[in-house]
Amino acid sequence: MIAEAKKRGIITVVDGAQAIPHLPVDVQDLGCDFYAFSGHKMYAPTGIGVLYGREELLEQMPPWQGGGEMIDQVTFEKTTYAKLPFKFEAGTPHIAGIIGLGEAVRWMRDYDLSAMAAHEHALLEHGTKELLAIDGLRIIGTAKKKVGVISFVIEGVHHYDLGTLLDQQGIAVRTGHHCTQPLMEHFSISGTTRASFAPFNTIAEVDAMVAATKKAVKMLR
Repeated sequence: MIAEAKKRGIITVVDGAQAIPHLPVDVQDLGCDFYAFSGHKMYAPTGIGVLYGREELLEQMPPWQGGGEMIDQVTFEKTTYAKLPFKFEAGTPHIAGIIGLGEAVRWMRDYDLSAMAAHEHALLEHGTKELLAIDGLRIIGTAKKKVGVISFVIEGVHHYDLGTLLDQQGIAVRTGHHCTQPLMEHFSISGTTRASFAPFNTIAEVDAMVAATKKAVKMLR
């Protein structure tokens, strides 16, 4: 997609929040103009993230806000901005978040990303098999290459109701349209229940999620 966009002179911006904690990412190899991700997806604090941009484009862009440390010279006639990346970093930065993000990156680098991905895939396969045994359950998104996420709907059960009962049993899932309302409209559904797996999850926890789902379904039908 990036290559096709380049042929047409289209600037590419990649939302890599879901890829960063699961896949090796090389922005040079991708050839994208911008790449962004949020820190909390890779176990850093909330409210911090990373934006990569090609230098020539960042040079052309004006600052998005004003404040300390982002200017070079200010006069009544004109203002010149500091060199990259400082012209985009007005005021006091999110110091605690930056430190936490750095530690999260170091923590992930201490682990074998391939091994983490393999573990998540094992959880995904097990969870998929067990959930599909529930009568009326349908998984939305069945690509051969998936990260550890299962979005599903259950006939006769509203996803908000299911999410509430799972929460009461100590199971954390996300429900709703997941910021993809056009996609939900395409599938003619109002939303899904989504279970996401991480390297620290276990098969036992997946089984607990499935058991809680079965219990909730019995209560809702």
